[in-house]
Parts: sequence; C-alpha cells; structure tokens
Amino acid sequence: MLKKQIVIAALILGASGTASAYEIGRLTCENVGQLAAHMLTARQSGISPEAYLSALDQKLPPDANVERALVVKIAEVVYQDDEIAQMKPEQAYLMFAQNCVQGQEQDQMSGQRDEAAPDEDDNESMEEDGQDEQ
Repeated sequence: MLKKQIVIAALILGASGTASAYEIGRLTCENVGQLAAHMLTARQSGISPEAYLSALDQKLPPDANVERALVVKIAEVVYQDDEIAQMKPEQAYLMFAQNCVQGQEQDQMSGQRDEAAPDEDDNESMEEDGQDEQ
C-alpha cells in the first residue's frame, strides 16, 4: 500500500509542473521528507495551508525562492490528497524523501545521457570542419 502511495505522490508532484525531479534549492531530501511530515501533522491538527505556509515563509531566508516554490508544491500535495491525509507523518516523510532521492537520481542519469550525446551544433561544426579541409 505504501508503494501505491509513493507512486501517487510522484505522479502528483510530476503533474504539478515539472517533468523531472523538483528543485530542492538548499534543502536536502531529508529536509523535504521532514517538511512533508510536519505539513501532514499540521493538516491533521486542523491548521490551514495558508496559516502553515505563512508561518513557514517567515522562517525562510529572503532569497530562498526555489525553496518557497517547493514548499508550495508539497503543500498542494499534502493538503489536497486525501490518501496522504490518512498516512502517518513517518510514512509521509519516507514517501517524500524517497521521491526526492529518486528524482535526483533520474536527473543525474538524464544529465549523464545529455553529456554523452553530442550536441547537434557540435555535429554541424564537425561537418563544417571536415568540408573546410577538403
């Protein structure tokens, strides 16, 4: 059942605007999991998303724009998904932290593929260089 919930959260996070992993700024994947667990506790305690986000926003440094965007995405998932609302905070922690790690791994794999594949501009330059020598 937890695997199903991880897949659901991954799909929700993916649908919320990013095709790959979400940017975490200066946060770690552990911080992402902790944030989700705290948010879930707040939701289960009856704290509105607006109140929670307002309080958290005051604690973030002024230049933490990536972190703010991530906090909003996590809040959207935690406060809108009824299956997540039924979880224990520890489960939310694991789900979001694992999702974050998997996303980072996917980004690294994607980056490695991009580096291994020659760019079209590089191919054109090589062709032009070959023509100049003839």
